[in-house]
Amino acid sequence: MVDDVLRGAVDMHVHGYPDASPQWPMRTDDETLVSAARDCGMRGLVLKSHFWPTMDRARRLTETLADPGFTVFGSITLNPLIGGLQPATVEAAAGHGAKVVFMPTWGSANDARHRGFVREKIVDRWFPRLSADLADSAITVLDGSGRLRGEAREIVSIAQEQGMVVSTGHLGVAESVALAEYSAEIGFRGLVFCHPFSSSVDADLGAMKTVVGLGGAVEMTAVHAFLPTSPVTPVQVYEAIRELGAGNVVLSSDVFFDWMPSHAEMLRCFTGQLRMLGLSQAELRTMLAGTPRRLLGLGQAESIA
Repeated sequence: MVDDVLRGAVDMHVHGYPDASPQWPMRTDDETLVSAARDCGMRGLVLKSHFWPTMDRARRLTETLADPGFTVFGSITLNPLIGGLQPATVEAAAGHGAKVVFMPTWGSANDARHRGFVREKIVDRWFPRLSADLADSAITVLDGSGRLRGEAREIVSIAQEQGMVVSTGHLGVAESVALAEYSAEIGFRGLVFCHPFSSSVDADLGAMKTVVGLGGAVEMTAVHAFLPTSPVTPVQVYEAIRELGAGNVVLSSDVFFDWMPSHAEMLRCFTGQLRMLGLSQAELRTMLAGTPRRLLGLGQAESIA
């Protein structure tokens, strides 16, 4: 039944290879992970990189797979390396095919306070110039008075105009809530609270409920319930979904290690755990297919016989 639920699913948080650096190995190359997702019956995935826009890779992968029933969506992550909070960059990315805008990850001031994984294991290790600059270039979407900066507002507005999704990345809780408040103000329904259980974000259930109440979706990632030092257990994810409602949650993989199962298999295992804990096929299908497809502007998922 878990395999059936994956049919038509879209994974909205997929790190291909290379993402951070060729020195950081992944389980598979891009072509293999895309083929595996298609072979599981999935409808598509969003290719994310912490360092570079992925639109060109996404287009090439979609064309190479040559399956009209599967799409690889490109994205951009607004870290300092590509200029941070630059509305013009987002507009250009949309014109180049980007479907998701990720707010800063390793380049956010919040991530710097938490000494985030990508910053510590990759940026500090292999990119000393980037690391040294972060003391001055780390990004927050709030101004000195705690209000949402104009650039962040404009980026959300561009996403609304262009039919894009905005993920909160590694922003802090107050920043993510501020984005959700502005999204609600302008009627934008494409905001995703990025892996709030991760150590980089560390949000409580109250913050998640606030984002949901403002019309945003909450992302639950398989990787953060699978690590040896996981910040959350599958039971806690299950309990949070019960509180938030399956219609307000997106399930994704976010695989970032070569020793883990591949993306599609990781998502299948995560789904199986939640199924065993008591979630129904309909609830799982909503989180895997229904909400992601709505956010990305795809058609409705096919019904399961």
